[in-house]
Amino acid sequence: MKGAAPIPIVALVTHARHVPALERDRFAAAIHRELAGRALVLETCHRVEAYVVSADDAARLAPATPVGGHALAGEQAVRHAMTVAVGRDSVVVGEDQILHQLRASVDTARARGTLDTALERLFALALQAGRRARSWRQGPARSLADVAIASIEGCAGPIRGRDVLVVGAGRMGRLAAKAAVDAGASVAVANRTIGAAEAVAASRGARVEAFDPGGRIGKFVGVVVALAGPWRIGPDTIHALATGASIVVDLSVPAAVSAGLADVLGQRLISSDTLARGDAGPGPKDSSTARLDALVDRSTADFVAWLNGRDGRAVAEALVARADREREAELAVLWRRLPDLEPEARHAIEGMTRHLANRLLREPLERLGRDTEGRDERAIRDIFAL
Repeated sequence: MKGAAPIPIVALVTHARHVPALERDRFAAAIHRELAGRALVLETCHRVEAYVVSADDAARLAPATPVGGHALAGEQAVRHAMTVAVGRDSVVVGEDQILHQLRASVDTARARGTLDTALERLFALALQAGRRARSWRQGPARSLADVAIASIEGCAGPIRGRDVLVVGAGRMGRLAAKAAVDAGASVAVANRTIGAAEAVAASRGARVEAFDPGGRIGKFVGVVVALAGPWRIGPDTIHALATGASIVVDLSVPAAVSAGLADVLGQRLISSDTLARGDAGPGPKDSSTARLDALVDRSTADFVAWLNGRDGRAVAEALVARADREREAELAVLWRRLPDLEPEARHAIEGMTRHLANRLLREPLERLGRDTEGRDERAIRDIFAL
């Protein structure tokens, strides 16, 4: 059989399980500085990944890859992309956010017009697999916010009937408020902009708390922080947190809780990276990890099959283009010889030549489709000087 085509894809991967947030940020900066749009880049709360098709580009990034990061080449890189897309590599197996983030990364690369055809095909299949995996799910999707609430209960016991504060009114803040309400907690929402806090509170049956609540923060069994910037609080709030027993989960990347407050909280602070290194529990019951792994296997095989057939498709496309050029050149000569030919006759002759070319090409094109050893491909290239 024809030898498998080499897979020209390298994935440089950093994840919160092995690489701290600061190092991931530096790696992301290096990608944008060194490759300037030549890589497909996936940046999320827990990962920074670059997919390239050039060994030189991969080598340029190698010195910037932090300790704990690693390079995956060939089929390993393809399999990893599929694993990420179906949510198998997420903190919460099968969660939705990674698929949205991956789609945004692909759209960005397409908009630049620099997305290599192999990466284009890889991520088209990856996104398709991701959508299929989510279609299997029954019931509501879990998110990192659910893990945050579960981690508070793991430290402080059930939160039903107890006070929980959510700081932030963005997507993750809304999810955290919902998860806390669903767990039976009495929920308060705080945000820099009071109107946004009021909107989230109203939608979740919660109440509004000040962004810097002072001593009142001591009554909350748990605090979930989900901000796109630092959580700026005063001495009274810091003192109440230091002397109280509140569990603080900081889902923000970069961290919203200051280094000083982190030191004060000690083991009562759970960061987003800490959650990524832990066990988020099983995914949705209807979407077992075994089923996801089988989907990854099939999707990887589909990409490899596409790649192996790429040379044959290129020859087929070149052969059709060559036939069209020759046919159009002969027609141009005929039109010059018969300048008074009626339009209807021209149309009939053009249709006949197209039909004849298609009939003559049918057999070589079908042979290219069946070619598993590359013999017909090489023969057609030689005969037609393609």
